[in-house]
Amino acid sequence: MQITDANFAQEVLETEGVVLVDFWASWCPPCKMMEPVVRRLHEEYAGQAKILAVNIDRNQATAAAYKINTVPTFLAFVNGQPGERRSGALTENQIRGMVEKSHAQDKASADITTAPITIVSGLPRSGTSMMMRMLEAGGLPALKDEIRVADQDNPRGYYEFEAVKQTAQDAAWLNDAPGKVVKMVYRLLFDLPAERNYRVVFMRRTMSEVLASQQAMLSRNGQSTNISDAELAVLYQRELAKFDTWIKQRANFEVFEVNYNTMLENSQTLITSLNEFLGSALDTQSMAKVVDPTLYRQRSA
Repeated sequence: MQITDANFAQEVLETEGVVLVDFWASWCPPCKMMEPVVRRLHEEYAGQAKILAVNIDRNQATAAAYKINTVPTFLAFVNGQPGERRSGALTENQIRGMVEKSHAQDKASADITTAPITIVSGLPRSGTSMMMRMLEAGGLPALKDEIRVADQDNPRGYYEFEAVKQTAQDAAWLNDAPGKVVKMVYRLLFDLPAERNYRVVFMRRTMSEVLASQQAMLSRNGQSTNISDAELAVLYQRELAKFDTWIKQRANFEVFEVNYNTMLENSQTLITSLNEFLGSALDTQSMAKVVDPTLYRQRSA
């Protein structure tokens, strides 16, 4: 139960779960009074949480690191991170309360990490924005920032979130993603951390329509490309084949494919299946109202 400067990191900072540390001193009467309580809880919580003790006079480096100026001081750690701190003589129930509160924090953290993150993905101009609107209408909040505003090419909005573009460098935005839906171009899915779970709604659209839509958008913005449609089609097909192979090998990804063309022709059947994939809690009638065939402007001949 007693730990020292030498093994504090191993016993506390490197431990997954809950650790409660009792900082005490031999000259402290309240510390002596609480010693039997701490020992009893140490035995009771064995296998569930660590209840440990540090003598501040013999382990001054640790006491200084955590600014222990009063004894006894109880400091809770969750997965190596310091949390609740209480000083002075505590009752047994107060100590239990610190342990249980830390357990709740640990569980909440685990729930966030394991909860699947819903992503809409696909090629640019494959219907991802319409799918985002559908899911939002169905009751799934969209993670977006409105930096890119609606225009002629996407009159209902782009539903983009700039932070996803920096996922490889900073994936902290994922902490706010559970329970929401976010749009990511397919290439960015390679950057997602492997320790999380993902549900991907992947949009497929006839390649000639994707290319025609992209060319129309470039033309409206006074831009052009030196790559022909034929070359771009080969490039996209190669990239999608690579992506399909990669994602099938990832156990932490579930994928539901949506054909954009079919969605516009028979949305209700598709929406029913999509709702089941996402947990059967969406408002399917509201989703169906979002489907707008008037936006189907680059229809194949």
